[in-house]
Amino acid sequence: MAVATVGLIVFDRRNDAPSKVVSPSGDKPDKKVTPSSATIEDRQVFLDVTSKSGIDFIHVLGDDMRYHFPELMGGGGAFIDFDRDGDLDLFLVQSGDILDNSGKHRSQLYRNDGSGTFTNVSASSGADIDGYGMGCAAGDYNNDGFVDLYVTRLREDALLRNNGDGTFTDVTDAAGISNDAFSSSASFFDFDRDGNLDIFVTNYVQWSMHTEVQCFAKSGAQDYCDPNQYTPTVDKLFRGRGDGTFEDVSEKAGIAGYKGNGLAVLCTDLNDDGWVDVYVANDQTPAHYWVNQRDGTFIEDAAVSGCAFSRDGIAIAGMGIAAEDFDGDADYDLLVTNIRDQAHLCLRNEGGAFVDVSHEWGFGGWALPYTAFGIAVFDQDRNGDLEVFIANGAVIRLPEPFRSGDFYAMPNQFISRNSNTGRYEDVSAALGTPLQALDVSRGVISGDYDNDGDIDIIVTNNHARPQILENTATVGNWTRIELKRATGGYAINARVKVTAGGRTQHREVRPGQGYLVSCDPRIHVGLADASVIDKLTIQWPDGATEVHENQPVNQHLIFTQGQSN
Repeated sequence: MAVATVGLIVFDRRNDAPSKVVSPSGDKPDKKVTPSSATIEDRQVFLDVTSKSGIDFIHVLGDDMRYHFPELMGGGGAFIDFDRDGDLDLFLVQSGDILDNSGKHRSQLYRNDGSGTFTNVSASSGADIDGYGMGCAAGDYNNDGFVDLYVTRLREDALLRNNGDGTFTDVTDAAGISNDAFSSSASFFDFDRDGNLDIFVTNYVQWSMHTEVQCFAKSGAQDYCDPNQYTPTVDKLFRGRGDGTFEDVSEKAGIAGYKGNGLAVLCTDLNDDGWVDVYVANDQTPAHYWVNQRDGTFIEDAAVSGCAFSRDGIAIAGMGIAAEDFDGDADYDLLVTNIRDQAHLCLRNEGGAFVDVSHEWGFGGWALPYTAFGIAVFDQDRNGDLEVFIANGAVIRLPEPFRSGDFYAMPNQFISRNSNTGRYEDVSAALGTPLQALDVSRGVISGDYDNDGDIDIIVTNNHARPQILENTATVGNWTRIELKRATGGYAINARVKVTAGGRTQHREVRPGQGYLVSCDPRIHVGLADASVIDKLTIQWPDGATEVHENQPVNQHLIFTQGQSN
């Protein structure tokens, strides 16, 4: 583990004048929960290693005096092992100036040196594309064993093919990709189970300089507009043909018939039928739940399934999405981040239907002062319990800023389950200074970039430098599991069931979750004091399963479909 000094990195930005409810522990709320092995007081924390990381990227939003609506929405990034050397490299998406097409603002690629530091290889790699970027997705779309990048942008999206020699080529036109909308998040997945990755892209609103609206805060100062000032739009679904090209099947699949202010997308099998579904978080329009019909089409079922609105019938300002098995019942629950003065939306999965348990599980009061975007759910201290990291940043001027003169910056939050009540609580203050840095944060890229067995965090900040947070966990055993297709690419949406120490945990290969980011494609599971993995069951994307027994702990395990480990 790299040794670093804790530091607070702050950059100034614009400063001008119920039905059945079960607790996250899996027990009924009135049942006593056994305390966990670690308390907040003895929990290890994060170190801010930004200044020593070698990452010199600064996100640019544009001209500070114009308040163009898209400016505050970016940017994102990805953990991607582009050179296949076994550690995670970092791609950061640049925005720039909406009115400046000179190409001086470019996305950046950093190679992991394997010692906790990074080297900028943007220019030599060809990944330093321009255009007003938002987020990205990572996946091996052409089955050559090298991870490629899909970059969402304000106007035309870009597909970057990894050439396998350390370079990338923009193959957007040749691949048949065409999306000239104001796109936000994207995700690779295989919706038709043909072995080729497809791409789902969320588009936000219909925006152009001709439709730009001038808005003002209650104080009379100019401010960013509400998305409802613009017309909602439709998302895109591109089907991979297997020859390096894509077909736009948005209409054929039924996606094009529904509009919304799409900000985040998560692809996973929510109804446990073996086929990947899609959940889209929309900003102040009803969420979309696309149920895979297994014939190349989807049915939008959010309202019927209870996940279009909160329990109060509100279409929340859905920003970021995470899905994990919070209650231990072997299916994936949803957690959607929300705007200031509203609780985050926590949806308990009841066999493909959903119940809003936001307040029962504690995702209420502590969230109200903040506007949240990025989110990551992981076991920070490796004790078998899930924690939540949330990236906050305002979208309209705060009447009472967290920092004098800065009307948009907010502190981020680290959320832990109270082992006595089963409710999630904000423990940020108890974990130290790095989590209290004030910025306009957007994406949370989670992954074990230093390969020491715990999950680290990179926070992307709007109009500022990202924050690199190294996890210093030293307690609890762990396993890191890499699931690969026979072609060599990561087996996106493959699942594992890990039984160790008398406990079973469920995880999935799902790098595309959160907001505008792609995370570590390797599965990480905290094992507490278990000394062996008794049973590891893998369910591959095509439905095939295999079982491995008596696997070692504290090691990186690699499994390739159809081959022994």
